[in-house]
Parts: sequence; structure tokens; C-alpha cells
Amino acid sequence: MPSINSLLSSLLIAFTFFTTLTFSATLLPNNEVEALQEIAKTLGRRTGTSVRIHAAASGVGRRRIRLRGRKMLSLVAAPTTLFAMLLACKVLKTQNLPGSLPPELVKLPFLQEIDFTRNYLNGSIPPEWGTMQLVNISLIGNRLTGSIPKELGNISTLANLTVESNQLSGVLPQELGNLPSIERILLTSNNFTGELPETFAGLTTLKDFRVADNQFTGKIPNFIQNWTKLEKLVIHGSGFSGPIPSGIALLTKITDLRISDLNGTEATFPPLSDMRNLKTLDLSFNKLTGEIPSSFVGLSNADYM
Repeated sequence: MPSINSLLSSLLIAFTFFTTLTFSATLLPNNEVEALQEIAKTLGRRTGTSVRIHAAASGVGRRRIRLRGRKMLSLVAAPTTLFAMLLACKVLKTQNLPGSLPPELVKLPFLQEIDFTRNYLNGSIPPEWGTMQLVNISLIGNRLTGSIPKELGNISTLANLTVESNQLSGVLPQELGNLPSIERILLTSNNFTGELPETFAGLTTLKDFRVADNQFTGKIPNFIQNWTKLEKLVIHGSGFSGPIPSGIALLTKITDLRISDLNGTEATFPPLSDMRNLKTLDLSFNKLTGEIPSSFVGLSNADYM
């Protein structure tokens, strides 16, 4: 099995082949190389397999750690140096990695993106990630269990939290309401319970919120009217009870609104006349009564209703 030094030498040879630029390359520090090896092992690298690190010209930004076989990690580095800062760690989709989420990612201090979409990763989300300056966390389609760590509420830079299609459970931590930069929270197809925390009223930067196919309780909170930047809201089969809050009329930037299968008693249609950007509307199985409002005629941009 080749040594890491020989692999890095091969890396530099490959680099000179792909670029005509001449510069002094800055290699990834040894402690980060070791951290990447630990990460590969935690993700499910089998004993005896090797790690290969690939690089391209500064500014191209694609870096790779290859696990022998079909399993691969790709890394995006800063544009100013070859390896001084690793900004993203992605497991290529559908690679069937059987391990767990690596807390060792905290050893990569400049990491901004974690994307482990569609693998077989199990266990819980490491609370250690709450100390990082992440922008994106995407864990769609794994076998993750446990609750969302409250520590993730400390990530002031976080813009996207996507954990759809896992086996996560428990109540949502109120600390998530402290995220000042969050734009997307996607929690669909898990086993979350309880009510939405009151602290979520402060998530005024939200553009996309999806909590379908869960086991929440209580009513859809009135504070969603604070989310005036919201463009997509999906709450079908979530466990919530009606009625749909009248304050939803304030969400005039909505293009996709899906609220269905609410528990509770009969209710009237919500006021939607100001949602001029609406393209998709689904209010099925909500025990709505009365006539369809004439104002719905004004939803001229809707493709599906």
C-alpha cells in the first residue's frame, strides 16, 4: 500500500500536468491529513484500504480523498492556496458508506460544508459539530437516529440544515431558534415529536421550511407569519392540528405552499389572495369547509392547486 508521502508526490505531479501556472504550493498540514484519515475510517473505510488525495489548480477548487473502490470523499479548498484551508467535505452521493458521522471533522478548522447525502451512515449527529463555522449540513437519506443536538444552535454561520429521510426523533431543540443566518431547515420523513419551539419565531431569514411526514403535536404556530422571506413551506402529514393560521397571508413571497392532512376540527379556507407568486398550492385533507374563496381566482401564477 503506498505511503501518504508518495501519494502526495503523485498529487503534485498530477497538479503540474493540469496547470501551466507556477507557484509555491502550500500542502495540507500533517494534522489535517491525519484527521482526514480518521474521518475516512469513521465513515466506513475498511481495514487495508488506502486514502488518496487529489488536487487541481488553485481557483478550480476540487480536492479529493479517494477510498479504494467506489467510496469517495471530495473536498473543496480555498482559492488562495493549494491546501491551506479545506472548506467542504462531501461524500459522493449513493456510495453505501456503512459507518457513522465523524466528530473528527472539528479538526478541520476552516470547514464550511458537510454533505453526506444518501449513504448508510448510522448513529447520531455529533454535538461536536456545534463548535464549527459551518454553512451547510446535508445528511439526506441515511440511517441516523437520536435527536438533533442543541449544540448546532451555536453555529451562527449555518444557512442550510437538511436531515430529511432518516430515523431522527425527539423534540426540536429550542437552540435552533438562535440561528441568525439560517435559510433552509428540511426535516421531512423522520420521527420528530412535540411542538415547534417558540424560539423559532425569530428565524426571520428562513426561505425554505419542510417538516412533512413526522409526528409533531399541537397547532401550526401563529409565529410563522414572522417568516416573511419564506418561499417554500411544506407541512403535510406532519402530525400538526389545524386551523391554518390566518397570519399566513403575510407570507407574500411564497411560491410553494403545501399544508395537508392536519388533525383537528373543521376550519375555513385561509386568506391567500396576496400570494401573487404562488405556483404550487396543496391544502388537501384539512377539513376545510365553505366555498372556495373568489380571491383564489387571483392566484394566476399557480401551476398546481
